[in-house]
Amino acid sequence: MASFASEVSIPQGSEFFARFGRFGGNMVKFQKLLGNDKLMEAWVNQLDEFPEFRLVHGVFNTTVNVLAAFKARCAAKGIDFGKLSWVGSEQAPEFDPNDPETVVVLDATLDTLQNTFEFAWLWTIDGQDDKWRWDGMISDSKKLRLLSDGREIDAEGDSPEFKPYTLRWVRIKLDMNVGKKPIDVRDSKSSPGCALLFMSAEHPARIKATDYEKRFGFWLSGLKCSAPGEEALCYVPRGSFSRGDCQVELRSDRVDSSNGNLANPAFRE
Repeated sequence: MASFASEVSIPQGSEFFARFGRFGGNMVKFQKLLGNDKLMEAWVNQLDEFPEFRLVHGVFNTTVNVLAAFKARCAAKGIDFGKLSWVGSEQAPEFDPNDPETVVVLDATLDTLQNTFEFAWLWTIDGQDDKWRWDGMISDSKKLRLLSDGREIDAEGDSPEFKPYTLRWVRIKLDMNVGKKPIDVRDSKSSPGCALLFMSAEHPARIKATDYEKRFGFWLSGLKCSAPGEEALCYVPRGSFSRGDCQVELRSDRVDSSNGNLANPAFRE
């Protein structure tokens, strides 16, 4: 196995020392660290006290913590966790060590699609400093559907494709199809819907890390919705993060819209 020193490039080393100096490091501190193994060990180990060093890829909670948080959320909202049935294995998949934008998510359904959507959204905003939601992003049963739901516009309730009270572990590639129109890339089997809201709730640090360069906002392409004054289900929910206002945002746009800040995530094996 290659040593850490051999893995660090010259530009990375230069950037590290530039940052070290920028935040108060100097030659005296550097020489003390360099010549004292115990001091160096204590300094490095102290980094583990920061959440960024305890999270997977710096932004994702472990699957053990995700499951515990979901159970606690259910208990707080009066939802019987025992009523939910597993789809697939109860054993969570591993995070991809080489892909910082593939996340493991505990996806769930409650009694209806609407209640599932709102449960995940309210959990999401509880993990953020502020929130904003477009008034037009409504989730009643006539205005929010699964992408696979091909029933008439005025049909009541959820389609047979919606399976209530389920749990499943999924992996989602978050940086897929960046800037593309949902209508061009969405698929009823590979495009996540509410699973992306559960991702936002279970991994709040990932939302706060949205920079629109390596970590993007996202279309919930596995869902379709309408907007005020619109009859057709020609809109798609989307989530983003306003760095200036430090708030998570939820809105919808037309399915043929493109946005360079948004990805169209997809499920991974």
